[in-house]
Amino acid sequence: MQTKYKSLRSKSYSVPCELCSVGSLCIPMLLNNTLHTVLDRKKSYIKDEILIHENTFFTKLFIIHSGALKTYVTTSDGNEQINGFYLPGDIVGLDSISTKVYNYTVKALNNVAICELDYDELMSLVDTNKSVRDMIFKLLSSDIYNYQKLVLCYSQKKADERLAYFIYSLYKRYEKRGHTSLNIKLSMSRTDIANYLGLTIETVSRILTKFQEIDVLSVKGKYIFIKNLNALIVLGK
Repeated sequence: MQTKYKSLRSKSYSVPCELCSVGSLCIPMLLNNTLHTVLDRKKSYIKDEILIHENTFFTKLFIIHSGALKTYVTTSDGNEQINGFYLPGDIVGLDSISTKVYNYTVKALNNVAICELDYDELMSLVDTNKSVRDMIFKLLSSDIYNYQKLVLCYSQKKADERLAYFIYSLYKRYEKRGHTSLNIKLSMSRTDIANYLGLTIETVSRILTKFQEIDVLSVKGKYIFIKNLNALIVLGK
């Protein structure tokens, strides 16, 4: 039977405020901005446009409303080393609070809409609003936890385990945004996935072919249909 690939529902690639990382604590609203001012904070970027360059002075955080971003550092030989993919509802720049500069370049994977959050304004609320303070600690803790999982993935997992874990983690991230289908769309290229996981693009293609042969998933362009979720989980352990 031929697999049918359906387009993702639009809300999979955008989030209402209640599913954003900052949840109901919309900082612009807490700062008593007018609706007009809040809307002015939302910026649009086209595919491949750079939002901020590595080592630029840190002034604001980026909260994704729709689309996706990648972050990368430039290696000594001038190449990219990708260290993160960000989806709607994610917040980018938390690790720059300590360094006061952006530790990576932020680039749009597709057309994106971003809510920009001024850092100084955020800090003005931290001392006076316990909910905001708790939110910041929660987000920082989540960033540390995700980084630890990534280090574990690099250090202990084989190539096929890395890719299986990556696909499953994308599925879980989309699920939190209201997309319950097993059909997911990759915002990033296979080259970017290989870079992020420390693999070659040939290895990524070979493993995807293997996963299709054992009937775990099927691939069509940027679409991946997970045919056996439990098997994918086992492969990623």
